[in-house]
Amino acid sequence: MNARIEAAAGFLLQSPPGEVNDVFADVRTIIGDDAALETGILPALEQYNTEQLVVVDLNGKSVLISGASKLASSPGEEERHLDPRQGLSFLFDHMRVAASDTKPIETDPDTETIRSELDKLLEAYVSNHYNDGVCATYALPDSKYPAPEPVAAAAPAAPAAPEPEAAKDDEEESAPAPVEEGEESKGDAADEVEGEEAKMEVEEPKEDAVEEPEKADVVPEEATPAPTTVPGIKSRIFGLYLVGNKYNPSNYWTGRWRSVYSADLDAKTLTGTVKINIHYYEQGNVQLSTTHAISVPLPSDATATQIIALIKTAEQETQNKLAESYAVLSDDVFRGLRRALPKTRSKLDWGKISAYRLGTELGGGQSVEA
Repeated sequence: MNARIEAAAGFLLQSPPGEVNDVFADVRTIIGDDAALETGILPALEQYNTEQLVVVDLNGKSVLISGASKLASSPGEEERHLDPRQGLSFLFDHMRVAASDTKPIETDPDTETIRSELDKLLEAYVSNHYNDGVCATYALPDSKYPAPEPVAAAAPAAPAAPEPEAAKDDEEESAPAPVEEGEESKGDAADEVEGEEAKMEVEEPKEDAVEEPEKADVVPEEATPAPTTVPGIKSRIFGLYLVGNKYNPSNYWTGRWRSVYSADLDAKTLTGTVKINIHYYEQGNVQLSTTHAISVPLPSDATATQIIALIKTAEQETQNKLAESYAVLSDDVFRGLRRALPKTRSKLDWGKISAYRLGTELGGGQSVEA
């Protein structure tokens, strides 16, 4: 079973654009155990969705699932992703391709200003050049700016308890001094009256002494749970991700264009990769898979407009090289797959096919009439 699930995971990772559900339905029939299949292929689905820049709906907006959108989490925690455009984090179900449990995030003001400007220009570029294109811009981790630690909400202060020691000290100070042995006691009536008055005077401070307050039933306030937020990250490195999907199953073809760029404003570099996958399966099965690496320097004090212009130029060059490859493929490669003419160096006249004889090689050394 494990070997078959590993093979199924491999098939899913090789799924052509827009056909992962069809591949999943096929391998599901082969495995025959839905519980084991879902558990076994979940890591493969996570890898596929992240690498292929799968698009998910979040509050009516199209959001990318990518390596940059995945938030760091502790072992055992559910996987959360980031949508910087809406300022939200969310849970993502790789099996059902669904987002849920959105929460607000914190951002660094300076970093967010640059990121949002890049994102607006990138979104305009993608809408002009890609059908149903989706893009996102992320602030990537920068070693020069360590990520801040998350700040937990302060717990409500507990009510102060009374200090019993202070009351005890007051009682000791107000208590009469004990009569030492050897002192004469006065037994006449006047002395007894004076003794009673003295006794009453001694008892008066006890009435004024600090008494312990009655313990009232204290109802603790319900603590407001601290919101789970993502600390704002300060960075000068930005990731620009875009994907363009085109599915036409009625005509037996699908295609996907993926671009991933990293703009380092301090190092003055723009690096990226363009990956194109096309599947044509009408009466056959032909796939195109190509990768083009891009690395260009950024001008000093590069603006967001200049960065997007460099991306546009790089992708135009990629498309031109792809068109040149198609021409070479048609003129040279395909012609090398078969002869333009048969061995007789003359075209076959299909109207006179009955008059032709097959070669002796096919007839086992003897001439055979067609």
